[in-house]
Amino acid sequence: MQDSLSLMQFHDPYLYSGSAVGANLPLSSSHSFLPHHQDFVHTGDRCSGKDVPEFVDQAAAEVSGEQDLAVSKEVHEGGGDAAVEEQDGAATARGEEEAHGVRMIALLMECAVAVSVGNLADANGMLLELGQMASPYASSCGERLVAYFTKAMAARLMSSWVGICAPLAPPCAAVHAAFRAFYNVSPLARFAYLACNQAILEAFHGKRLVHIVDLDVVPGGALQWLSLLPALAARPGGPPLLRVTGFGMSASALHDTGNQLAGLASKLSIPFEFYAVAKRPGDVDAAAAVPSRRPGEALAVHWLRHAMYDAAGDDGATMRLVRWLEPKVLTLVEQERGGAPGDGGGEGHDHGHFLDRFVSALHHYSALFDSLGASRPADEDASRHLVEHGVLGREIGNVLAVGGPSRSGRDKLSCWQAELARHGFLRAGGAGRAQLVAGACPPGLGYTVADDHDGTVRLGWKGTPLYAVSTWTWCPSPHAQR
Repeated sequence: MQDSLSLMQFHDPYLYSGSAVGANLPLSSSHSFLPHHQDFVHTGDRCSGKDVPEFVDQAAAEVSGEQDLAVSKEVHEGGGDAAVEEQDGAATARGEEEAHGVRMIALLMECAVAVSVGNLADANGMLLELGQMASPYASSCGERLVAYFTKAMAARLMSSWVGICAPLAPPCAAVHAAFRAFYNVSPLARFAYLACNQAILEAFHGKRLVHIVDLDVVPGGALQWLSLLPALAARPGGPPLLRVTGFGMSASALHDTGNQLAGLASKLSIPFEFYAVAKRPGDVDAAAAVPSRRPGEALAVHWLRHAMYDAAGDDGATMRLVRWLEPKVLTLVEQERGGAPGDGGGEGHDHGHFLDRFVSALHHYSALFDSLGASRPADEDASRHLVEHGVLGREIGNVLAVGGPSRSGRDKLSCWQAELARHGFLRAGGAGRAQLVAGACPPGLGYTVADDHDGTVRLGWKGTPLYAVSTWTWCPSPHAQR
């Protein structure tokens, strides 16, 4: 019988305050602050994409209809003029909030245009105004989104003036804490882990020696592999000998990850070895730090790509490392911030013209902020704020203030999936992975799951694709570049 993770439980020893996302979470009926894309097949009702003014008019019309019904009921029951005045006041407040949101987005777009043509003086004036209009602690998802975009644009202006631009390198402990909160607040990371672990479990089927190479351990730490180990332990015939090699820029994070995995492996009676590589996979001599493959060993490479910091280093060297490993399966998780020339559906999201990158990022992070606001609608939700500040805010800053080889000074591959295909990798899509993820999807919240013909699993929110999980296998051909 094929190994499966259908009954896999996500184990997090550092569970944040507040329950993880589940089917019983309260969900507001709010719309996303920005319209969503249309070209995405998903399990829920299809969203229609509209321009911002039409979107606001539609929302206002719905609010107005609800208010008219409420007013008629109050008058019929004898509420009289007091009820009408109360409803009029609420309608006025909502109208002012909508107008404030439209004004912020319009001013943010004007600022982006000014930055794209090098008009830094006008851009600075607009950023000063936006700084007075938007707060990262506001109750509105849209206002919080604008606040983080404003901060990122200000950082870009500053780096343009001083002529120095480098990717932000936050403390690894802060990154891990913020990503752990993201894991608990939103199911998107868990969905991606589930799809990747199922692909790895299938590749390891029947193998007695297995090896996982994680190209960036720091964000999730042991979270993903704590979920995989019980499935390996439950295999017919007993668990395999498992080796895990973790790359990362934090020796302490690698140490903690190894200890957690070793502790769980001991409880599950899994023979286990962990190798810490305190480097980026694109650093010089990174391959020399990877333990040699044992005869008959099945090797899997996992890479969760993000924009919180430069996790890979040199992309060309990273590709050479991955190709040298010749994995039986490679699982790749990427953000989808498509729409810009050279964007490649999220794979080349740090390339292209600044304005195209800005618009793509605005749509992508609008959907993410909206999903977090729906999952955690309380104004004073500490976990949600930690995610917005420590994960999404950092990514927005790097995408806008740093993105692009002309500013970072480092060439990046424009499309990783195309490069994998060009260097001897084939798609390794498996039937049923999207259905497995969809079965774990909390109903009624707005999260969507789609399956491409090539086996790529796409995770989204109300029709907007946010993350793509693709699986590959090494199969060199005479035409592959060495």
